[in-house]
Amino acid sequence: MSDTTHNESSSLSSGVYVAAFIILFLVLAVLADLFTFILGTIGLVITFAAFYRDNSHHGDDHH
Repeated sequence: MSDTTHNESSSLSSGVYVAAFIILFLVLAVLADLFTFILGTIGLVITFAAFYRDNSHHGDDHH
């Protein structure tokens, strides 16, 4: 069996998340019409903001 658990995942650097955001944003800009671009951008920002908020207090058990 493996010694690692699912709770011990290695976190990626912030640059990887920024690059993923920019790539997804560019895909939306190139391939989507205006309505899809606006809704996709809002969804992308909300998704990455929620992910950042969940991981920003990774090691803290208190508020």
